[in-house]
Amino acid sequence: MAKVEMITLKDMELKEVDGEYEQHFFNEKRYPAAITNYGLGIGEKLGLLEGSNLTDLLKIASLEKLINGGDVTEQVLDTDDTSTTKYLKGIYIALIGLNPKLELSYEEFLQKFHEDSITTMRIYAKLVMNTFPSQKNKFAAGLKKSTKKK
Repeated sequence: MAKVEMITLKDMELKEVDGEYEQHFFNEKRYPAAITNYGLGIGEKLGLLEGSNLTDLLKIASLEKLINGGDVTEQVLDTDDTSTTKYLKGIYIALIGLNPKLELSYEEFLQKFHEDSITTMRIYAKLVMNTFPSQKNKFAAGLKKSTKKK
């Protein structure tokens, strides 16, 4: 089984404090998440993926740009590939994959997931990299080597 990551979901409301609005979070709950066959199948059924294979999940974002130990680098941020929507799809699929009884639509997930863009990209990268066997470092090194510009 892939390594499990924890995803925090919480409700948010805006409160006016001294004439300015501030976010206030409540009902925080952590859930385990990992990419599973069930999650991939649900992702396809909901139209979040083209198919139910891991490669379909890999296509939604440029994994080779996130491969530096699951870290987000300036190289990633300098591209047009930083739309968090595609990363959110992968995180949702991983969340549902380990929590099949969690009655949470994709839209509800979007309302409860409040991480910034960089954290979202990091979580996505970790979830995908966790699907590879324990020799993932060799995979990461090989992928990095094969995608280096000459």
